[in-house]
Amino acid sequence: MGDRMIWKGIRRKTWEFEQAFAAENSVYISNPARGWYGVYTFRAEERIAPEELKWSLREGETLSLVLVDVGGFRERPLDLATLENIRKILAFFEQNQRDVIFRPVYDREGKGREREPASFELVLEHLGQLGALLKENPYSVFIFQGFLVGSWGELHDSSYLSEDCLKKMWERLRPGLGETIYGAVRTPAQWRLLVSEEEFQKGNFPRLGLFDDGIFASKSHLGTFGTMTRKAPWIREEELSFLETLGKRLPIGGEAVSPESAGLSEGWGCDGEKVMAELRTLRLTYLNRAYDRKLLDRWEKEGLLDVVGVHLGYRFVLRKAELIKSFGSRKRRLCLEIENSGFGGLFQEAELFLLLKSGEKTEELPIETDFGTWAGEEKRRLEVHLEPEIAELYLKLRRKKDGAPIRFANEGSGDRFFLGSLHISEN
Repeated sequence: MGDRMIWKGIRRKTWEFEQAFAAENSVYISNPARGWYGVYTFRAEERIAPEELKWSLREGETLSLVLVDVGGFRERPLDLATLENIRKILAFFEQNQRDVIFRPVYDREGKGREREPASFELVLEHLGQLGALLKENPYSVFIFQGFLVGSWGELHDSSYLSEDCLKKMWERLRPGLGETIYGAVRTPAQWRLLVSEEEFQKGNFPRLGLFDDGIFASKSHLGTFGTMTRKAPWIREEELSFLETLGKRLPIGGEAVSPESAGLSEGWGCDGEKVMAELRTLRLTYLNRAYDRKLLDRWEKEGLLDVVGVHLGYRFVLRKAELIKSFGSRKRRLCLEIENSGFGGLFQEAELFLLLKSGEKTEELPIETDFGTWAGEEKRRLEVHLEPEIAELYLKLRRKKDGAPIRFANEGSGDRFFLGSLHISEN
């Protein structure tokens, strides 16, 4: 009896985790390689004035479509001065922390066949020159959009859209994109011409995404999808299922267009539920912030614009954090449940760390996960082992290539995200 009384009087010390993080916020986060983009247009031959150009950059924008008109070279290769101009344009956006959707074009007026070179070999030479420029320095290019040809560089109304031409253009450009830049074609049918069914089924995807510049204008997204089952293109339902699979691994983006702007009466770009369902299925990473204003203004009036913007691309939210004792060891496991609540993925290498701040000392523990395969609306359970000590705990997520911070979408999250604190309690 006496022994039991002594035992009851002993207080045991245990480590406790006091949670501090909050629920998901509802604000647009200026994270890299996702979201709304603006369009910046240049003539390849003309030099830029960086100090003047800087004033045109939009605050909070991290993604820019850089359209470079190379139409003045329909009869000759790009010269050294022009290539240097293009380098300076791309360097400007890199220096101002903008990821670039790079779209060099022959045409800006909807006259694709008229303005592209008469020689297909010259098209290939131009692609080779631009690829070599990017191989030398990728700057902050995220996506090389199109293969120069077609009206507005959108791979339609061109003499060079046969399977043979598309394959030759992709093979000429591909070496210059390296392991960090994605290419992009206009339609799923074009993508399937460049990737075999066998490769697709095995999951051997090249770094080749899609840009859909007719979203919502019609049921076919202005010809993005077809009307005959299992033809090229496939019907709408088949294409959406295909794109949903593709969007787990590759960036998809483009422009939303009202049916009125396209001269059509069909389309459903103003029904909030249908808009969100379609964008989730497309797993959209990026969208034009200025076009089509008719549709975007309507979204804004209905409170839909902000909701769409918030969910473009990836959006990581910490849902749960729990400290668990490891049996037979002094160590503890911090288990984290994180959800990507966005439409799309990150598609770039990133590093996640747990920071333990104790006094003046900060310890950085890596947390392993593959962000390149983390699809929208997917939850993952991650864990990290740590030696317990009195400390504040933070999460830090950053892009691997340049250390750019990636912010969590929880209330109060910044470049590093305060989770809570470890302390000793007596029971």
